[in-house]
Amino acid sequence: MKTFRLHTVMATAVTLLALASTPGSATVSQAEAVRLSAGTYELRWTTQGEGKPVSVFVGSQPNASPSDLTLVSQGNKGTQTVIKHAGQGRPYFYLTDADGKGVWTAERVLPLEGGKNFRDLGGYRTASGQTVKWGKVFRSGSMAQLTEADYAYLNRLGIKVVCDFRTTDERQGEPNTWAKTQNVAYWTRDYSMSLGDWGQLLSSKDLSAGTMKAAITEGYRQLPYEQAAAYRDMFLRLAAGEIPLAFNCSAGKDRAGTAAALILSALGVPRETIVEDYALSDKVANFGAEMTRHREENGLFAAFAKVPPEVLAPLMASDPDYIREMFATIEKRHGSVEAYFAEVLQLTDGQLASIRAQLLE
Repeated sequence: MKTFRLHTVMATAVTLLALASTPGSATVSQAEAVRLSAGTYELRWTTQGEGKPVSVFVGSQPNASPSDLTLVSQGNKGTQTVIKHAGQGRPYFYLTDADGKGVWTAERVLPLEGGKNFRDLGGYRTASGQTVKWGKVFRSGSMAQLTEADYAYLNRLGIKVVCDFRTTDERQGEPNTWAKTQNVAYWTRDYSMSLGDWGQLLSSKDLSAGTMKAAITEGYRQLPYEQAAAYRDMFLRLAAGEIPLAFNCSAGKDRAGTAAALILSALGVPRETIVEDYALSDKVANFGAEMTRHREENGLFAAFAKVPPEVLAPLMASDPDYIREMFATIEKRHGSVEAYFAEVLQLTDGQLASIRAQLLE
């Protein structure tokens, strides 16, 4: 077994070195990985021009060196394949052909037992043709339901810091035990309200789907300023190299969704791609079940849970209109997102350049 492994490593290294030295741009331009079941993944990719056979390598770390990769599939002439990988931890896949550099990919939603909307921001292409690195920045909802198995999985990712955007009451009601007990820096701030006065809205006689959406939309106009202290701290940590970094709110779609949108914007990811990442929460998070869980409790969550579903729907949704309105407000007030970074978050060009250098390839 040791001899076989050594030969495999040597063959992998030689293959990748040969590919890296071949002039020309890679045919594989984008890729995604979807978990079909434990240890089984479907890889899909797109190509530029006439496609050539694609080889798939796997490693346990993003951007691993050739000697740490294993060839798991080759000669793929289509645009997808199914890979079986029984290794421990999170697999990162490297897809390449004989024309040069390849593309890294991994599953976007982490396979956690108690995770809520826990996603990797890697893999998105920028307008300049670079790619956001996998395994460096994660967005999430509340981490209170994480299990011991989840702790082990997340610890293997090497996350150094968690920025928790939740209010004081939210954190006390659903503590982040993982961040508090593991070797992770845990940033919070004490405040009492987010996205407006929900108690007043819920007691209004005019409560409807329309008034609910209007309230959420107004909340998104305020989020870049309401959460400015939190967002500034997060950006400063990224600039200082405190990565991998994770950030979260309760559902992982509003405060965290805005933070993700700002990060991707700073990295040069096109606006529509950012909107698609924001809207993904609707597909990966079951907010209706979350409300049901709180229905018999006391407090604000229970009040939300008792609102008619059709009225509650705008609150549960990751409506693209919300994040577009956030950007529109910033651009109306400051002229550009870049000006918001400078004027509100007080980030320097050097700090933003540092973030791009660390998170893009």
